[in-house]
Amino acid sequence: MYTVRVPTEKPIPTIKVKLAFPEGVDVSRFAPAPGWKREVEKDATGRITSVTWSGGSIASDELGVFMFQGRNGKGGALTFKAYQTYSDGSVVEWANAPADANPAPVVTLTDVPMAAAELTDAAAIGQVVAAIAFLDGAGFHALDTAIAGGEIPAGSIGKVNQAAAITGAVKWPSALREDAHALAGNLITLRTAIAAGNASGAADPAKAVHDGAHDLSKKVYAWLGEMGGDHGADASHSH
Repeated sequence: MYTVRVPTEKPIPTIKVKLAFPEGVDVSRFAPAPGWKREVEKDATGRITSVTWSGGSIASDELGVFMFQGRNGKGGALTFKAYQTYSDGSVVEWANAPADANPAPVVTLTDVPMAAAELTDAAAIGQVVAAIAFLDGAGFHALDTAIAGGEIPAGSIGKVNQAAAITGAVKWPSALREDAHALAGNLITLRTAIAAGNASGAADPAKAVHDGAHDLSKKVYAWLGEMGGDHGADASHSH
């Protein structure tokens, strides 16, 4: 599972993200990205060569998260060129060499054989770390505080939608599954209340999401320690 995290580095929102897939990566499916339309391009063989997400918005204080699954080729460095469009029509091309400005995201693969159990653990770690990185940065504390004060901040439903989609898409290990599924349920309840504009009805699920995300984060880092994972590592690549 690949995860692309897109920060907005201007005081205006990002409205479109295009990612080109290098030779050696065969993309098979995409995780839902609520609020965004997805369009893929294919070559003559039917291989997906790029994907464009559009129709959504990533504010300057937000992080867009897009996930996809693909089969890798042999070990080596894979370069994913990315193109980020802002609301003023400007496009930033993340397509250069690592030492240059605006470097393209690069993923380095290894072709060292792994036992099936090790491969499963590695895949689980990648998904879990990517998901918790998004949840930790989603701003649920601020959202909880605002809703408790009777205000539903603009853009809240998009953030909650994306968190619900990501939490629901991850294949959580058994040690984390109960907490993750409870969080996903609370996110859906919160989304319903926000969509209805019901701040008082959103107060309890907002607190449950805030507390649940915090508790899940603590358990994830404890689980990573047991797995021998690097707590500070980032399983996804972003610019």
